Amino acid sequence: MTYTRTLAREQGLDHKGQLALLRGTRLSPNDLLELNTHMDADTQATIVRNALQLSGNPALGLRWGANLHLAAHGPLGTVIASSPTLGQAWKATERFHDIRGGFARMQGQVGKDHFAVMVQMAIPLDDVGRFFCEAVLTTMVNHLGMIIGRLSPAIRIELEYPAPAYAEEYTHYLRAPCLFDRPRTQIVIPAGLALMPNPMADPETYALALARCEQLLLEQQRPRGWAARVTEILRSNPGQIWTCEQVARHFHGSSRTLMRHLRSEGTTYQQLRDTELARQARISLQAGNHSIESVALSLGYQDVSNFRRAFKRWFGMSPQEFQRQQGQHPA
Repeated sequence: MTYTRTLAREQGLDHKGQLALLRGTRLSPNDLLELNTHMDADTQATIVRNALQLSGNPALGLRWGANLHLAAHGPLGTVIASSPTLGQAWKATERFHDIRGGFARMQGQVGKDHFAVMVQMAIPLDDVGRFFCEAVLTTMVNHLGMIIGRLSPAIRIELEYPAPAYAEEYTHYLRAPCLFDRPRTQIVIPAGLALMPNPMADPETYALALARCEQLLLEQQRPRGWAARVTEILRSNPGQIWTCEQVARHFHGSSRTLMRHLRSEGTTYQQLRDTELARQARISLQAGNHSIESVALSLGYQDVSNFRRAFKRWFGMSPQEFQRQQGQHPA
């Protein structure tokens, strides 16, 4: 959803414009406010086609990518920004590209005197495929420019498709010679630039972001049922007691359908919500520096007595008794 939100902002769309951007999908402008929503490839392709039509600019992918901050790419963007060298940043992109949608696959290749990052699109190179390819290339070139300051004339960009009618925009946004109808799409740079230290490198930030990318990749590769997906939503939004209807809307379905999916996996929404709230309550009280009232509020309970009753249902004891078991003075 982050990419769609930035696409709407890039075009300065009001509510009516956002409705036009989301036409043909099951999304509404309110969904653009959701931080952790994911969408399937068909929905994203529909949105891109709408954006191209609304803008009247076939080079929108180049412009959008050029203005897309690395932070929009989540933990992967942080890895890229804080990597020790350009080569390590692009190798991380090669490893973790799937956690940001999987539209493009990256592969680094080291030659005798050059380093090439090959971009293989996982979707057809129609107007949508070119849009994403252009956005990937401009994002990578922007990062390259931040590291070396000024692009070397030895850098070139090769593209596997014919030159579009707006080919001159490529040179403007990519700031390097662009060669079309080549065997593959790739950015080719002198080998020495791949080893150039990143002036924005931060070892601690890099290590933390790298670990998060590894975790996200592992989670993505793990088979995910409905129970896991619901738990992920609840865990990603602490402090909010979601109803079944709200979670169902997040997945663009009905509560009845969601409950049916969960029943087929031997669970219910109430069980999943109670398990997650109990986990968060236990962790907070075990930390020893929270009062019962503050824990209740952090979980989304406006009435502390409701929290106390729920806690006793979860653990068979009151929060005060739990604190005493932990060797704490009840607070």
